[in-house]
Amino acid sequence: MAGPRTPLLEPREYFDSKTPPFDFGRVLAVVALLSIVLTAGVGGIFWTFTQQLDQQVSVDNPDHVPAWSCEQYEDGGAFDDMSPPDGCDSSVPETIDRRLGDLVWQELSWVPWAMLLFVPLGWVFQGAVLHIGSSLVGGSGRFTDTLVVAGWGLIPSTLRLLVVGSFLVYHLSRVTLPANPNGAVSAIQASLSGLGLLTGAVTLVVVAWATYVRTYGLARGRDVDVGDAALVTVGLSVAGLFFELL
Repeated sequence: MAGPRTPLLEPREYFDSKTPPFDFGRVLAVVALLSIVLTAGVGGIFWTFTQQLDQQVSVDNPDHVPAWSCEQYEDGGAFDDMSPPDGCDSSVPETIDRRLGDLVWQELSWVPWAMLLFVPLGWVFQGAVLHIGSSLVGGSGRFTDTLVVAGWGLIPSTLRLLVVGSFLVYHLSRVTLPANPNGAVSAIQASLSGLGLLTGAVTLVVVAWATYVRTYGLARGRDVDVGDAALVTVGLSVAGLFFELL
């Protein structure tokens, strides 16, 4: 009877039944797919969120030229033989109103694209931590096998980010935001404050799931007892939770 197709639900059976159990090429494709999915998902979440921020914010007008610069084109100035730029005209205001959502998107639009880099880097970093940790408890084996374990462990974390992010955006879409930007920020903070218990519960479930997958994979891939593997994987998970809370 064929074993499970992935280790996500039955990691012990998966790693015991597969020959070879550590297909690096397959996990490399999984990590690449996760990077693309996370980039699209985070981009969609950010875009949907910013579309809800219709408040107007006063910002500096990039077409306006400061008075001190315009003075250089007046009589006696360094450029008095030249015509002043259009931005010196009194009809060009110093500030203009911009939509808050457009400003937020302009500042954060790089974050989704950064996922294309952060996911592979996080994968390699977690693999290195698992490899070094398992070496300390007597493990042996190839680093690529450890990377396979770390790659499968990324899937629960990716699902968690997309599910929680989508739920937060859905929740915020049902909140009426005041026209004042400061009031809108306060309303968002108040709305999110009540979701800490839910997101915390989801986080614990997902972290336990990823730890479960990594533990049996590390035990097989590094030839160590399940208890020693759990010591390493739980340590990685606890450290991850600690840095999230900082």
